[in-house]
Amino acid sequence: MSGKRTFPTGRLRRLMWGNTATNASRERATPTSEDMTTYYLKLALLALKRTPALSSLMVLAIALGLATAMTAFTVLYRMSNNPIPQKSDVLYAVQLDAWSPERPFDRTDNLPPDQLTHGDSRRLMALDDGYRKTGMWRSSVVVVPENTKVRPRNAPTRIVAPDFFAMFDAPFLHGQAWTAEQEARAERVVVISRELAERVFNKSDVVGDRIYLDDEQFQIVGVLDTWKLIPLFYDVTNNVLNETEDVFLPFSVGTGKEKAFHGSVNCWQPPGEGFKGLIDSECIMTQFWVELPDRGARERYQALLDAYVAEQRKAGRFKRPDNQRVVAVMPWLEQNEVIPRDTRMFVGIGAAFLLVCLLNATGLLLAKFLRKSGEIGLRRALGASKREVFNQHLVESGLIGACGAIAGLILTWSGLLAIRALIPEYQEIAQLDIWLFAGLFATALIGAVAAGAYPAWRACQVMPASQLKAH
Repeated sequence: MSGKRTFPTGRLRRLMWGNTATNASRERATPTSEDMTTYYLKLALLALKRTPALSSLMVLAIALGLATAMTAFTVLYRMSNNPIPQKSDVLYAVQLDAWSPERPFDRTDNLPPDQLTHGDSRRLMALDDGYRKTGMWRSSVVVVPENTKVRPRNAPTRIVAPDFFAMFDAPFLHGQAWTAEQEARAERVVVISRELAERVFNKSDVVGDRIYLDDEQFQIVGVLDTWKLIPLFYDVTNNVLNETEDVFLPFSVGTGKEKAFHGSVNCWQPPGEGFKGLIDSECIMTQFWVELPDRGARERYQALLDAYVAEQRKAGRFKRPDNQRVVAVMPWLEQNEVIPRDTRMFVGIGAAFLLVCLLNATGLLLAKFLRKSGEIGLRRALGASKREVFNQHLVESGLIGACGAIAGLILTWSGLLAIRALIPEYQEIAQLDIWLFAGLFATALIGAVAAGAYPAWRACQVMPASQLKAH
């Protein structure tokens, strides 16, 4: 015998080891999860094409529910937004209860008034307590450009102390706020917005230039960059969807020029004659804010307010029980119900409508899947497991949900566009938030899959024998 080793060949090798090529092809033919998902997607697309009317109805139902909920949630989300997150925990609205001794200002919750008298604001600003603070009110001026071709126009104005700008992080494009000395001397200085500077001067760097406000000339000491606070929390007596003002005047100048109070002026007893009688009365008309950097500062300022009220009581004021307080930004917005109740109601309606649409989709999917009992029975008879049938119909539900979510995006964008057209002050509120929509998109997708879970489970319970016998 030869010393060479011999190996089985031909038929013997095939009998011993099997057909290697056939085995390899079988291994390659074993479907992966990706292959099955692709296959289920193809089946889902074919199913949508076979029943276009029913499929379109389900997609439209999900899209309408999503668009309604998304529009409502967008408005609520924007309205409940923290307008100044970097400082909302150190800015406090000051409340004093100088209201009528016979009745509380707020008969429901016994809250003190939401504004101060002009006199209280003046005296609190004059205290040497070391904290940034400002009294303020909203007014207006007539801007008279030097260029006679540019028409005079009213400009919304806020009367403030110089600390206002640092407290509220007002973004200066050029220049700065006026000084405490200029405030004390009631100098005719002004800070204006970038938009006003460009309208009047056709440029933004106008620091040092002069501008006519009403019948007097003012020197521009600062120009603010575009600045939006949503909601405009520092004055809840006016529309909180207003834009920040175009003109900012010193508190002393606004008082000296007897600038009108635009907003709420509430009196529990008649004021004296004229502007002086009004600002020396017990009428509430100014907002007051203070910056307190930590808990210790807050406690010290609360003690200062207690001492101030006790001192004023000696002069015959503050005849009600102690009710002075400082309130941070977010509790302030909640306390003053900045988010309208009808907005919250609209959100509830939107969420309920989305749920109803998903429930309707469940019923339509159940009807659609049960109509395919014969097809499902054939697949089961050919070896498809219940799990495979279930997964197939879940993929179809998910595809319907994805189509509904995409259509919902289009409807949401259209709805927000309509709101901006119908309600001009909602220009900044009715804006599509991509992260909020992503959350609702996922909700719609998961909701559609969940809505299809019961119909898919019913579909996989079809008995193949009964279906084949029936056909």
